Amino acid sequence: MLVEDYEELFGMSVDERKQSIQLNPTIVEDLLEGVGKEDAAIRDQLNYRLFIQLLSENTLSEKMINQFVERLSADQGLLANIGESGTSTVFQRSYSALYLAAIVNADRQLSYLNKEQLEQITQNAIDLLTKEQDLRSYVNLQSGWAHSVANACELLCAIIEHPEYSIRFTFQILQAIRANLWKDYVFIDDEEERFSNVINALVVKGIGEDLFIEWFEQLYDQLEAVAYEQGYNALWFKARTNQLNLSKTLYFYLKFANRNEKLRSIVSIFIQRWLKLD
Repeated sequence: MLVEDYEELFGMSVDERKQSIQLNPTIVEDLLEGVGKEDAAIRDQLNYRLFIQLLSENTLSEKMINQFVERLSADQGLLANIGESGTSTVFQRSYSALYLAAIVNADRQLSYLNKEQLEQITQNAIDLLTKEQDLRSYVNLQSGWAHSVANACELLCAIIEHPEYSIRFTFQILQAIRANLWKDYVFIDDEEERFSNVINALVVKGIGEDLFIEWFEQLYDQLEAVAYEQGYNALWFKARTNQLNLSKTLYFYLKFANRNEKLRSIVSIFIQRWLKLD
């Protein structure tokens, strides 16, 4: 679509937009083509904005939403050229996650997605978070934000909060977060908050504390093991920084919510130990 086409749709009433979409179903295909555009002005301010407006107005039919799910949930979306770094394909992966997060959130009321679709989205969101190697957040003025890791977390939060979330994915999700701590990169744009949001969503879901305690123990066991086997190299220090940032953020999430005292206490012990505060 041209900029003028977007502006024309924005200028319509809700009923006029709905009629226009029904009469011109190719608009959905145009929106799909614009998901991962490198130009932030088109991708964010026009394409994504229009999609969210149509979704919030219930203008998109079940068939149309399924078009988005089918295209964005696998190799043409979440996993498009996964493993690449420094290329424009990161926008397709990242924004596929953002669109799907909006769809999953809306589906709590719409109930369009079946179990198989939700599980496919879940598995591929985990794979995206685990395998993403392009860790850039803000790229430049023209391209805007990539932030694939952050948007993968956004999608996982939406999935976890969905009533049909399957708890069998919980450990895989935690391990995907763990993988990011060891990507030889220190996150600088509040990604630890995104990781904590995912963990907090799992905690709120009512999953037992023992799983999270065991996971945290494994995180710091790995730090000790790598230091022993490889020494205090750059990879180790970056992982330590990421883990402490995550731990501190999650501790305050739990503290301010006044929940999970046992988990909170364990996290606090690790923070004190690794900051040498005891």
